[in-house]
Amino acid sequence: MPRPTIARHDTTHPLSPEQAEVVLALARAAADHDGSQPLSEQFRLSVRAREHDGVEHLLALGANGEVVGYAQCRTGEGSDEAPSGELVVAPTARRAGVGTALLGALPDGIRLWSHAVGSAADAAAGFASARGLVPVRSLHVMGRSLTGGEPWADAAVDRTYAVRTFEPGRDEDAWLALNAAAFAHHPEQGSLRRADLDQRMAEPWWDPAGLILVVEADDPDTLVASHWTKVDQPGGDVGEVYVVAVSPGLDRVVLYVDEENTAAVRTYRRLGFEDVEVHRQYARPSAATPEDAAPTARR
Repeated sequence: MPRPTIARHDTTHPLSPEQAEVVLALARAAADHDGSQPLSEQFRLSVRAREHDGVEHLLALGANGEVVGYAQCRTGEGSDEAPSGELVVAPTARRAGVGTALLGALPDGIRLWSHAVGSAADAAAGFASARGLVPVRSLHVMGRSLTGGEPWADAAVDRTYAVRTFEPGRDEDAWLALNAAAFAHHPEQGSLRRADLDQRMAEPWWDPAGLILVVEADDPDTLVASHWTKVDQPGGDVGEVYVVAVSPGLDRVVLYVDEENTAAVRTYRRLGFEDVEVHRQYARPSAATPEDAAPTARR
């Protein structure tokens, strides 16, 4: 297979709706082949977004113009964070230089996520290592049964607070402000914008009843905490703690937590959560911070 051509798209030259569907179909084919999603939710949502600053799409095109690979680069708006990226290669076009071509077209300081599991994770680690990338961050997907194990303690809320569910048209801006404050040092979650929230609210899984708010009792428009549970499929039996009360009828709950947040990891383990998957982010050593270069010092 000849070296692919790389086509770039951004807000001034976005992906067409047809190209977006081709990319998402490629991602689904890779997921079916590998057993895990190659693109995270935010990256998948950005494929269809027509106007999203700081996002660049790269298409790897084969000899006949067919899309054989895709990469996305995201830079935080006004952020000093290094750009993050994800890439996927069609199962039928692997080991032909497509991934290398996409990586070469991304910024040198890119931090590249791998969401692969099992043998696909081993292959991703080998790809990264062979190209001088080292692990700089780990994201644990942790889960526990809701029907077995230690029982959950009853929830208790101080009388100065009240609990209610999210109301579209009322709570968007207040929730975004709360989220930004709570995740000020989290490069992905803390940068969530109104357009990102609107995208999620347009998804089939969105249910405002799953976003529980803790508010001031004497001012119900002042948010102090929230807990968002996402159920991917109506009637499904797994709920994801989307952003920290559990939906009735679910058999299992999962959540994402950064490995360096050791206090949270310990808390979840005490509550019976166990690792389901571990997602890795890779970068060139020159793009890693001193803490990244010595991950054992963070433990």
